Amino acid sequence: MNDKRIELKYQLDSSLALEVKQWAREHLTADPNCESGDSYDVNSLYLDTPQLDLFHQTGSIGRRKYRVRRYGCESKLWLESKSKKKNEVQKTRCVGSEDEVMNTLLELERASTRSDSADPTTPALGDWFLKQAIKKQLRPTTQIHYRRFARMGSELGQNMRLTIDSQLHASPASGWDVASEEAGSDRTQRVKATRLEILELKFHRFMPHRFKELLREFPIPVTGFSKYRAAVRCWNLHQPVPVFDSAIELPPEWNWNTETVSYA
Repeated sequence: MNDKRIELKYQLDSSLALEVKQWAREHLTADPNCESGDSYDVNSLYLDTPQLDLFHQTGSIGRRKYRVRRYGCESKLWLESKSKKKNEVQKTRCVGSEDEVMNTLLELERASTRSDSADPTTPALGDWFLKQAIKKQLRPTTQIHYRRFARMGSELGQNMRLTIDSQLHASPASGWDVASEEAGSDRTQRVKATRLEILELKFHRFMPHRFKELLREFPIPVTGFSKYRAAVRCWNLHQPVPVFDSAIELPPEWNWNTETVSYA
């Protein structure tokens, strides 16, 4: 499945986020992906090269993200790639059972240790993901966890979507494991990546009138923010870091809130 759309990103403090959520409840309908209410949990495993080319935005490798995503406690996993240029996002994704997706990822693992030049046995699911990951030598790097508020609507023939991501935490990758929000899931290595909440306005061609009303009522400047880059910085993954025994909040002097990178 391929999708191209405009995404505008903003950072909100908790008080303003509450006001925007109330506005959204009055002007938009709940996203059908929400099991109850208007929020759901997201866990994403991000891939990068051993040199962290995505983090450093090196050349063509650094312009497209590859990740494996789980929603809440679902057994299904999504393979996704995503790039952004001048606020226009292009996303390719497919979904399969955990066994199907893990078969694709394990083929990627086998390809990394194969000494000859033989082509890998490409599984039916996510062949495009596998081929690019092998070509770019991508490996699991970090996981990102957050709660997503989501509302949607339509206007003049185009769909619109508003999301606010909060409780943004990061943890180091543990192989190809993708975290779940099931009771008893290990959360001890999650650290808070930012105190702010991330508002995204998503539409396909032109700014919907309702979004213009929102920005007139709440004059919020556009501010890029990269969840992935914030997560890597949380753990200093390019340097040796201590392992925490419990979830912690980063001290104020580790100021990630100044992140201005425009990638989603």
